[in-house]
Amino acid sequence: MLKKRTFSQEPLADALLDGVACGVIICQPVPGATPDYVIRLINTAAERVTGYNRMLVKDRPLTLLVDQQQVNTLSLASSSASNSTHFLPIWLKHRNDHRFLQSVAIACQDEQLTLTFPLVGQEFSLFDVMAGVIQQSPNGIVVYRAKRDGATQAIVDYQTIFYNARVLDITGYEETELRELGLFERQPDARRLAASFQALVEQGEPIDWEYYNPRLQRWFEVQCKPMGDGFFTLFRDLTQLKEAHKQLQQQAELLTRILDTSLSGLLACEALRDSQGRIVDFRLTLVNQAVRAMVPTGQSLEAGRRLSDFYPANEQPALFDRYVQVVETGEPFTAELHYKVVNEWYHIAVAKLGDGYVASLTQLTANKQTEQLLHQQAQLLQSVLDTTSTAVVTYYPLRGEEGQIVDFHFGLANQAALSILGLTHAQLQARTLLELSMALESNTAFVDYIGVIQTGQPFTFERYFRNRWFLTTAARLGTDGLITSTINITAIKQAQEQIEQLNHQLQHSNARLNQFASVASHDLQEPLRKINSFGNILIDQYGPALGDGLNLLIRMQTAASRMQTLIRDLLTYSRLSMGSPVDYQSIDLNRILGEVLVDLEIAIDEKNAVVEVVDLPTITGDALQLRQVFQNLLSNALKFTRPGQQPRVTLMSKWVNREDLPLGLPVSGWNPNPPAYWQITVADNGIGFDEKYQDRIFSAFERLHSKSSPYGGSGIGLAIVRQVMDNHLGAVRAHSVAGEGATFTLYLPACP
Repeated sequence: MLKKRTFSQEPLADALLDGVACGVIICQPVPGATPDYVIRLINTAAERVTGYNRMLVKDRPLTLLVDQQQVNTLSLASSSASNSTHFLPIWLKHRNDHRFLQSVAIACQDEQLTLTFPLVGQEFSLFDVMAGVIQQSPNGIVVYRAKRDGATQAIVDYQTIFYNARVLDITGYEETELRELGLFERQPDARRLAASFQALVEQGEPIDWEYYNPRLQRWFEVQCKPMGDGFFTLFRDLTQLKEAHKQLQQQAELLTRILDTSLSGLLACEALRDSQGRIVDFRLTLVNQAVRAMVPTGQSLEAGRRLSDFYPANEQPALFDRYVQVVETGEPFTAELHYKVVNEWYHIAVAKLGDGYVASLTQLTANKQTEQLLHQQAQLLQSVLDTTSTAVVTYYPLRGEEGQIVDFHFGLANQAALSILGLTHAQLQARTLLELSMALESNTAFVDYIGVIQTGQPFTFERYFRNRWFLTTAARLGTDGLITSTINITAIKQAQEQIEQLNHQLQHSNARLNQFASVASHDLQEPLRKINSFGNILIDQYGPALGDGLNLLIRMQTAASRMQTLIRDLLTYSRLSMGSPVDYQSIDLNRILGEVLVDLEIAIDEKNAVVEVVDLPTITGDALQLRQVFQNLLSNALKFTRPGQQPRVTLMSKWVNREDLPLGLPVSGWNPNPPAYWQITVADNGIGFDEKYQDRIFSAFERLHSKSSPYGGSGIGLAIVRQVMDNHLGAVRAHSVAGEGATFTLYLPACP
């Protein structure tokens, strides 16, 4: 490791930093409760930017160039930037007391903080600073910004705002797909991570996983970390690491095979007895090369030497007594031996041979280390699993005499699973699956578990257990095991029940509202009909006698007629707005338009209007509702005409691919499935309207003309048009220039 050094004391370091085209400030932390740093060096570029000479700022507080609040921010960023780089916008202070905003790269290593920033006057953004580095990176990098609902500000998707060239190679997407499509539009299966992405953006919880790209035949690690109102994703190529790991596994397997087929250490000893016939030591009579390698360097293990020269009896007296027992009784034994001199473990098997014994030794040190490592890994895995709220359990089959699966015994279970079951791990291990839940045997879940092992196909099911609902996914583990992951969906179930209840209440409310509207319409229409009827009688029988009252009577009848029209339009609009199901049928719009022209024949003749129709398409929709669309649009075209000019209305259609639809098209319940739409335009040469009202005109009761103007109406016609388009998952847009006519454009999904 390189020793820490003060850059200002090293001319070579000064020269290197002065050759850098961006400003560099190097500082070191000052111990204390308030975060602070001491400036150790600034380069020539930083001198130009700040106005300070390096000798004036050396060993002075960083607050000379940065406010204390910004120093606190740098301290927090440096704590998470160890051995990595972060980017932050920082206000730097000039010697002349003015401030300027810089995008600063923050790097922290060996308790040394390095701030790097571009020169003042350069055009840059945070992504410009990053782009120069990451465009050449072997790692793929994508930056997403959250797309939020305008009303609720809830995140609905994520838009790509930056990516490097490597991403195109890794993902296989075209640039237009990355730029124009949201993450969920481009990759629908990513919605399963919607909650994780939201937690990433709003709570800063990072995500990472690994996946294999079959097209590139390479492994990648994917890391997602928060960034502003979004996040960035890093694709790191793990192929070499994976291959190295695979080679290590292969080498380990090869080593195991070699050990399995190689000779173990072998030695033979004869007893050395005292005058009373007691065994006091053993003399080596045979040793092989494997045994010679087991003794410390510099010692010679040869036949004829005493065993105590290498394995003193006072180190392990119990083991020496076992050797003696084998010789005296003839009973063999096996044990694990820790040879402390070289700190090695061996498996030893000892048997009587004449007035001595023969022993075979197999080195266990690697096995012991592996066993310890596996134990540590198992503890780590258990700790990780115990931190998740998802219940995870592994199972292994119990088979009958004919090999069929008759039950399962439990393997691993995390704390969430034990909490659901109300058992300890020891209690769970003592029971089988069917002993724990006899109900499984009587339903399909147990059979499905068996099917998962036999076919390898996972399955998911819901289960009600101990007054709670759970969603369980089962998958095969290895070749003959099973793993299940279970989450508590009680809250979701309760929410679904509440939604169903609310839907039922809404349907009931709509039905009553519809009944009320029909009754109200009839009750309101009847008095109006009588007003008109009695008015006609008064005009016919007493008209001359009424004098000026005749005009009042006519105005009363006109008002009653307007009220009748308003009530009919209101009833139509309310029925459309209450979500009445669309009666989808194949509809020839030419036929619908022909019927409308017949209804408007008198108005067309009176106005001497010209209606030009280019062949219209056949679509799937509700004939009655679509008839109302054309009825209202043509009625308006005939109504809002300029005096002295012959009305002219033109209808035409064309096929529009989904990607060619106008940006910002105002739609409700937009249909994501059709690849194309029919664009139908209705254009007239009437009085038109100011385009600032192009959205307002589609609202109910919105009229751009006063009641006393010659252009009467209820103000509901265009609201009906929009509602019908919403019901058909389509859209309507209006364009006009006051005094030059209006064009209404309809977008309807094309027939599949």
